[in-house]
Amino acid sequence: MIELYPWQQDTWQHILARVKQQRLPHALLLTGVAGLGKTCLAGKLAESLLCLAPDIDFHACGSCHSCQLMLAGSHPDHLYIHAEEAGKTIKIEQIRALKEKQSLTPSIASWKTVIIESADAMTHSAANSLLKLLEEPPGNTILMLTTNAVHYLPVTIRSRCQQMHLTAPDIQSTLQWLKAQRLEVDAVQLEKLAPFTLNAPLTIANALTTDEWQHYQQVQQDFEQLLKQPLNPVQLATEWQQYDLIKVMHQLLFNIKTRLKHYFCEQTALGLPQQYWQIVDCIINTIKLLSSSNNYNKTLLIEDFMVSVMRIAQTESTLSLAPAENN
Repeated sequence: MIELYPWQQDTWQHILARVKQQRLPHALLLTGVAGLGKTCLAGKLAESLLCLAPDIDFHACGSCHSCQLMLAGSHPDHLYIHAEEAGKTIKIEQIRALKEKQSLTPSIASWKTVIIESADAMTHSAANSLLKLLEEPPGNTILMLTTNAVHYLPVTIRSRCQQMHLTAPDIQSTLQWLKAQRLEVDAVQLEKLAPFTLNAPLTIANALTTDEWQHYQQVQQDFEQLLKQPLNPVQLATEWQQYDLIKVMHQLLFNIKTRLKHYFCEQTALGLPQQYWQIVDCIINTIKLLSSSNNYNKTLLIEDFMVSVMRIAQTESTLSLAPAENN
């Protein structure tokens, strides 16, 4: 059965209190950055609701008929909806199939459960179809939606769900968990990874075990070159398309903020180069455009960002290019 992550315990206790008070909402919206295990938490709740003999802390027993069906991925009272391909949308046909199934009574358990992973990936028509179900929820059914980008969901969907926001644990807790996973990392390395991973433990673990760490270092090198000399923005923007551009922008924002902090420590505020603040504005504006629901051309956005950064960096020869601490 699914085990909770340490940083999910507080949220689970909140859910447990709702269960004991018989005040569990018909729709939950689990939010937070990627890498916090939101879908795992939703799966844990589904297991417990469908279990025929959960324990006092509302953990599924793992041995009853319902639990065995969940383990086999064939429980008739549970439905898991997600985009059929990575980067694709959740289609209206999937929501229609959900609505048809929800019209039936539970087969085994006293509940019916639904998980919609990355609910922000629903098409407009799919979201409208789901809205009708949320407006007239069937009895003994709980829908659990997860999202890394809650602002992409229509307000009408959000307003009909009880939102629970998961936050990243502190550095020491993350270090302890990573070491329990036999991943070697220290506080300094974790601080470098923070802007690239948004402090999410599962994302950090993935970065340490895949080539994402090399991506982080490559972005750092590319950004240094952008500040020092003109580069080919078309070529570089194309190369950056392989990365998660939102993470890249947060990484660069952290980089500049660290430079500003370092500059304040070394010099007077009056000598602070305004170029740094202009680059911060460029980064924030690019994050807003990348996060927008509008279908912008991401390659052109990054090209424009790079041209702007190079132009700003070249306007003042005294722009400090010394790397900040821990970069």
